[in-house]
Amino acid sequence: MIERDFKNTSVDQTPDWLDDVLRESFKDRHEAKVVFDEPSQAFRQRCQAAADSAFSIVKLRNERRRIGFVPISLAEYVQGLVKVAGVQIEGVLARFGIDDITSGTSDSARKLARLAQELGISLREVLVHVRIGFVERIDSVPVPLLLAHHRSTGVRDQLGECEAVLGLAEAEYDGELLNELRRTEFEIRAAYKQGEKP
Repeated sequence: MIERDFKNTSVDQTPDWLDDVLRESFKDRHEAKVVFDEPSQAFRQRCQAAADSAFSIVKLRNERRRIGFVPISLAEYVQGLVKVAGVQIEGVLARFGIDDITSGTSDSARKLARLAQELGISLREVLVHVRIGFVERIDSVPVPLLLAHHRSTGVRDQLGECEAVLGLAEAEYDGELLNELRRTEFEIRAAYKQGEKP
């Protein structure tokens, strides 16, 4: 019943059941009537933006579950999920404080990791996505082609194969790029550890 009342209520109108609950909660001992001011337009807009963002994340998480791992950079992966799910990314990025999804540096790593974790991407997968982004920075052969070239003949574990190929590519990194990758990985691991449920 409450759910039905809520669905039939516009953003500009407070559902009757919510008014009743709030009034009961705020009654004083003398049974004084509590009057609530109408929420401001800015408050309503923030609530709507939060609801839109939450709904978009649910849709992205569902698509991520369907699609699974794909050997592309984290930015490409999230942008692809956005297109497939048909959602607006701006509100989702704002929720995590992300200005640019393509900036895969140690400075933005924690924010990107929190987004990835919210979408249900495992730590192992997000690390591979980030490492793919670093390989693309050095103008290397695209990772899917490297995978096809180095494909093992045994049981296919795309994530494991990807990690092996990335290890070979990273052997060619200069010290500065390798240090930036390690700092980024450290920040991602820290964000995942912080976001783990107790």
